[in-house]
This record gives sequence, structure tokens and C-alpha cells, in this order.
Amino acid sequence: MIITRVLYICAVKRNYILYKLLILAASGLFFQTKAQETLPFYQQYLVDGDFLFNPALLGKTDDVVLNLNYQKQFSQLSESPNVQSVGLHANVFDRVGAGISFFRDQNGPISSNGLMLGASYFIPISDEEDRQDQFSFGIGTNLYNMNIDYTQLNPQQSGDQVLGENTNDIFIAYANLGTAVKYRHFFAGVSVIDIPISNDLPIVNGIEPLPTKFYLNAGYDWHFTDGIFVTPSLMMNLNTNSSRIFDYNLMATAFGEKNNISAGISFRSAKSAVGSQNLGLSPVIKGRVGGITFGAVYNFGVSELTENFGNSFMLSLGFNIDNFINTRGFRYR
Repeated sequence: MIITRVLYICAVKRNYILYKLLILAASGLFFQTKAQETLPFYQQYLVDGDFLFNPALLGKTDDVVLNLNYQKQFSQLSESPNVQSVGLHANVFDRVGAGISFFRDQNGPISSNGLMLGASYFIPISDEEDRQDQFSFGIGTNLYNMNIDYTQLNPQQSGDQVLGENTNDIFIAYANLGTAVKYRHFFAGVSVIDIPISNDLPIVNGIEPLPTKFYLNAGYDWHFTDGIFVTPSLMMNLNTNSSRIFDYNLMATAFGEKNNISAGISFRSAKSAVGSQNLGLSPVIKGRVGGITFGAVYNFGVSELTENFGNSFMLSLGFNIDNFINTRGFRYR
């Protein structure tokens, strides 16, 4: 997705020669190799969107959970890249959870849409009947479609075969696997996302690297006094290209019986075969009032792009609804 962001910046800067060259090169790469990432990885997992990256977290509470998320990059630009997602998950019967989510990623002439379906199974690991101590595993699929709107392009040769008929749209199916555990305020998870199960010939032939990503996270809720706890956590995003993204998070939460408020910071860095880089510092705030949840993240970037075109931000809104799907409730024994 980095290439598409660069394409957008070139267009905004009106560097049309570079824009055309990158469009043609990227179009050929995208539609000949056909391996794409699905939902871009930001801090969705910090504002109740963790199920988007691990199917083992679908139905992790007794509520029906609806989560809406909006991410905007380069805030100083009126038509900058943005991502929207809507997800719904719940405990559907016995110890089984299930969920569905949809996302749209718009980058100038390139738009991506995805549908995620998944299911999970939970195993209680203590005698407490509050779903705080449990192990789970899950499986899911991502159905992904990408499209280039050629009407927004101005190629030098109108009859270029790269921009020919039936070359501006692809469909790919991926498989997802995950596992998660929470026990005595400790939590951790491992997931493997975007395992290609269709249109994988370029990967099999070694033309393009595997797009699969590996997510590993761990953290601890330190309850040091009544009504307040602090949560240090780590999230790692690894892929088969030897690139790694690390998020170091620290959140503080004040809570009551039905309401809570959290605030903290997330620091992101990345490493690859060519070196390492600090990507940004992100203040985070989220909370719950009754059955309504909300969250916001502001990403202070340190790259030249963010200096010229602004930082990015994320907004989240959610609803926790009494479970009308599984009226018998979760089975503990």
C-alpha cells in the first residue's frame, strides 16, 4: 500500500511525469502479480478493533459488538487516503463466536474492498464466570477486491495494454488463523493473516513474495489500586519480506461498574533488511459509557511526507448490545 500512497502524493504535487510512470509501473505490478494486503494495519486493535487481526477474538465477550472505524492519512489534504471498516461479532451459541467485517481503502484512483468472515471457540481456564480467563482459537477468510479507476488516469498512450480491458479489477481470497489467551490480567495472541488461497500463481512461481502477515501481541493489566489499572503491551507485525513493525503501548484506565475511560501512548518503529526507522508517536484515548464505546488516535509521523502533508488520525465508535443471538449465554461447564 506504500506505492499507492506515493502515487497519491505525486498527483497532489502535480508531478505528472513521475505520476504517470509510477501509475504504469504499479498497475503492471498489481495486476500481473495480484498479491495484495487486505486491511491496512494501524492502531485499530487499541480501540476495540483487535478482532480485525485475530479471528480468535470474535465473540470474546457476552455482548453483540458493533465496531466502526475511520482512518485518514495526510490530514492537510482534502482527498487523502482513508480507510473505513465496520465489524460485528458475538458469542453465537455455546462457546462458539462468529463475526463479519467489511472495509474500504481508498487511495486516489485505487480502491480496495474486503469482506472478512470468521468463527472462534473459547475454553474457560478458571472457575470464574466472567469470561476474563479463557483460551480461544479461530479461523476465517478475507474476500478481497481491488479496482483502479482508469478515468482518473491520463496515460501518454491511450491504447496501452497495461490499461486494457479486464485489467483494472482483481479478486483474491485469503485464509486467517489465530489463537488468544487471557488469564489473571495477562493477555496474548498469535495470528496468521492473509494466507492466499486463490490467484497465488505468481507466489508459487517465486515472482512475488508471500503476502502473509504474522501478528503477535502480549500485555498485562496491572491493577495497582481500586478502579485504576495500567496496561503495558506490545504488538508485532511480521511478514515474509523480513520487514517488522513494532508497537510499544502504554495505557491507563479508570473504570466503574459500567463506564471506563483510558488514555495512553503508542510508539511505532519498523525494521527491514535495509535498516530501521521510527515511524511515529500516537496518543490514544478511548472509553465506554453504558453500551457505547468510543476511541481516537492521532498519529504524529516523523517522515518527510507527514511534514509536508500532515499527520493521520483514527476515530472509532462502537455499540455493545445485549446478546439477542445466544439467549442461553456462554457455557462455562
